[in-house]
Amino acid sequence: MPGGVGLPPPFGIARPTFYLRIVPPHVTRFLLAANVVVFVAMIVYGYFAYGTVDGTQDIRVLADFGAKINEFIMAGQVWRLFTAMFLHIGVLHLLFNLYALNALGPLVEGYFGHLRFAIIYILGGLFGSLASYAFSPVPSAGASGAIFGLAGAVTIYFLRYRENFGARGRAILQNMLVVIGINLVFGMAMAGIDNWGHVGGLVGGALVTWGLLPRYRAPMVTGPGRYPLEEENRSGFYTLWVVFCVGLLVAGLQAATSRWLGMF
Repeated sequence: MPGGVGLPPPFGIARPTFYLRIVPPHVTRFLLAANVVVFVAMIVYGYFAYGTVDGTQDIRVLADFGAKINEFIMAGQVWRLFTAMFLHIGVLHLLFNLYALNALGPLVEGYFGHLRFAIIYILGGLFGSLASYAFSPVPSAGASGAIFGLAGAVTIYFLRYRENFGARGRAILQNMLVVIGINLVFGMAMAGIDNWGHVGGLVGGALVTWGLLPRYRAPMVTGPGRYPLEEENRSGFYTLWVVFCVGLLVAGLQAATSRWLGMF
C-alpha cells in the first residue's frame, strides 16, 4: 500500500517494503472495563436502592443510570443519549456486546489510532441513540449503536483499501457485510431489539469514518528494508468533519424532539 504494478528489480537487488503501524487497543480495553464496571454498579445500586437482585433489568435503575427514555430527553435530559451507551439489560446483552467490541475495537483502533477510534465510537453511538430516540418510543440501552458504528468504520476502511490489502482485505469486507446484514435481519425479526439504534449507529459510524479515513504515502527511502507508511496530516479537515457531524447530531436532536412534542 499504496498499490501498483511495476517492473521486477534487477537480479540480486532488494526492493524496500512498506507496512502499516498498528496501535495497541488501549481505548478498547478501557471501554470494555467501563461497561463491566457500570454493569456491576447497576446491580449493587439496584439491590440497595430498590431491593432488586438484578438492577440491570429494573426500569427504575435503568432510568436512574441514564437509559434512553424519550420523555426525559424531551424534558431536556439529552445526556441520556450518551449514558445509555454504557448500560446493558441483563448479562447476555452485556456479554454479546463485550464480544463484539473486543472483536471490532482493536481492528478500528489499530488502523485509526486512539483519538479517531474514540470519536468514531462515541459519535456512532450517539447517532444510534438519536435514531432510537427519533423513531422508537420504547426505553432502551446498550453499546450496540456504538458497536454498529465500528462495523460501519470497518466496512468503509476496507471498501477504500480492499485492493491494497488483497484477498485478506476483500474477505474482511465481505464478512463484515454479511455480519451486518444478518444482525439487521435478526433485529427486525426479534422483539425487544432496538434495531433503529443499530441502523443509526451503522450509518453514523460510516459517515464519521468517511471523513476520518487515513491517507497514506510511501516515505522517502534510500535503500532496501521495511519502512512504515507515513500518514498525511489532515488534522484541520478532521476537525471540521467532526464539527459537521456534531452539527448533524444537534440538528437531528432538535428535529426529533419537535416531532415528539408535536404528537402531544
